[in-house]
Amino acid sequence: MDASAGFTVTDWDASQRAVIGAGETRRLIVDAGPGTGKTAVACARLNYLVSECDVQPSRTWMISFTRTAVAEIRARLYAYLGQDAAAVRIATLDSHAWSIHSGFEANAKLTGTYEANIEHVLELVRSSDEVAEHLDDAEHVIVDEAQDLVGIRADLVEAIITKLRPSCGVTVFADAAQAIYGFSEDEKLEIDSADKPLLERIGPGSSLKFESIALDTIHRTKSPGLISIFSGVRSTVLGKGSGLFGKVREAIEKHASANDVDVKSLGLETLARGSLVLFRSRAEALIASQFCTVPHSLRLSGFGVSLPPWLAICFHDFTVSHMGKDEFVRRWLSRVENSCPPDYCAEEAWRLLTRFGGAADGSLEMIRLRRRLGRTAPPVELATREFGLPGPIIGTIHASKGREADDVILLLPEESEFENTADEEEESRVLFVGSTRARQSLRVGKAAGTNNFGSKGQRAYRGIAAKGKDGSPSAMIEIGRGEDISATGLVGTASLSLEECTAAQAWLIDHACRLAPLKLQLSASHGWKYQVVEPETSAPLGLLSNAFVNDMWDIAKTMGAWGKGRKLNIPYSIRYVRSFGARTMVLPPDDPQLENLHAPWQQSGFILAPRIAAYTKGFFNVAGA
Repeated sequence: MDASAGFTVTDWDASQRAVIGAGETRRLIVDAGPGTGKTAVACARLNYLVSECDVQPSRTWMISFTRTAVAEIRARLYAYLGQDAAAVRIATLDSHAWSIHSGFEANAKLTGTYEANIEHVLELVRSSDEVAEHLDDAEHVIVDEAQDLVGIRADLVEAIITKLRPSCGVTVFADAAQAIYGFSEDEKLEIDSADKPLLERIGPGSSLKFESIALDTIHRTKSPGLISIFSGVRSTVLGKGSGLFGKVREAIEKHASANDVDVKSLGLETLARGSLVLFRSRAEALIASQFCTVPHSLRLSGFGVSLPPWLAICFHDFTVSHMGKDEFVRRWLSRVENSCPPDYCAEEAWRLLTRFGGAADGSLEMIRLRRRLGRTAPPVELATREFGLPGPIIGTIHASKGREADDVILLLPEESEFENTADEEEESRVLFVGSTRARQSLRVGKAAGTNNFGSKGQRAYRGIAAKGKDGSPSAMIEIGRGEDISATGLVGTASLSLEECTAAQAWLIDHACRLAPLKLQLSASHGWKYQVVEPETSAPLGLLSNAFVNDMWDIAKTMGAWGKGRKLNIPYSIRYVRSFGARTMVLPPDDPQLENLHAPWQQSGFILAPRIAAYTKGFFNVAGA
């Protein structure tokens, strides 16, 4: 049934009410531009379906694009439905796929790439009678950020919708102007041009019988300039043809609060906490971070989820199976409050911990907690959203999609030659996404640009030509990716002595919430790995991984080929590396690294790790010179 006089919603505009109160069997494609309240409307629609249409929560699915969005939607839905919210199946597409995989294959396991696993689930959806029966049970499915579903993921969602019974409603939220996943932060992704995105497959002309409807009122901002970008520039972005990039760029500059930002003088020290400074490429963002002297965070792919340091500060030396609340509060007061407390209290921290590792007697079961926190994707409720310290956030447009801030600085790339019109249209959408992150003010400027190359490990670097006849080349190198640091490198028996580990972990506690300089030094006694040291005292803090060393040799080989085939050695030392405080690394009880760690970390599984982030110069000397 559609909403009638018996169902009222307040503080919604007419277009929002039309979506929220649409009948449970209708199939809608909702055009939801930035700032139109998409997430709030999606949650209110779920509430309407369950509360007013008697749709069963357990038969309601929501497919979202990120785990962060899933957590936000769950929290909002709980305010509407209370305990019933837990029954609604809200998850990312990959999580929904794993539920199907594990639910209908007794020996299901994750193998190969994410794409290979998705492809296997797609085959199950298309051919399994049991999966078909499972999907036939659904009463309503909501798909969020559908414009970003391309390739094999678009195949899967299309197959799921096709298998739903005709009376199962579907609500698809999308904004074609924000479809930017044909490109990554630095390069074009390989997507078969013959593969249509999901929106084209289910839109007009499809046998799936979707209706189109739009959210048409902007609520995010009252700034006339931003409203012009959110609406007028969006209309331009949805256009086609050559010259689009220049038109979009010019329009953004026209309507921004200021268009004279100097990339060499960003004034980051004057920005409020949470302000966004956005670049097109990760190399540009890393350069800005490298020269920023105030505490700040990074929002880039490749740095991974970061758990707050207080977890390891509390638990690194706790080797008993269970911890009571009194012991936790004692440790919190004596350790966390005096070092690096989060912006919540001990009571809230305990509530979160017991949610993920609580025992039946009300205590904290450490093995259960480690299993949950030690996953590749730990709970977003405990994880920090950015990599770094409180302050302005420097990042790429891609990594900041879905985020908002009162104040945004956007560094626009220069107009360049595009391979084809499709590439130009894609880059125009990237600019639009960056310009619509602001709530109050948007300031723009010209990015410096950089020739950026990715090594085998997709590490950003930029080669610098040698000076002089016998000069050695150098390169700006990204340091601090998720694979650069391991538990064995920090507290492993082959990396540091117990005394060195104890001193290093104490140093990290002391610097858990501070910017601190570091230095990398090749260590012959450790198999020519890079040792992380404190510059003034040369005290060792750990070793970087073989993956980092291998990437360095890959860069050396590539740069040597530029110089008439000369063989280059990797840098002996690298300066101007920084730690953005510390983070917690958690190993589950079955992690093979544990047997190679010193006590007490071998037993506890909680280790402090430096949040290393740098884009700094290394010199690649000519071998034999």
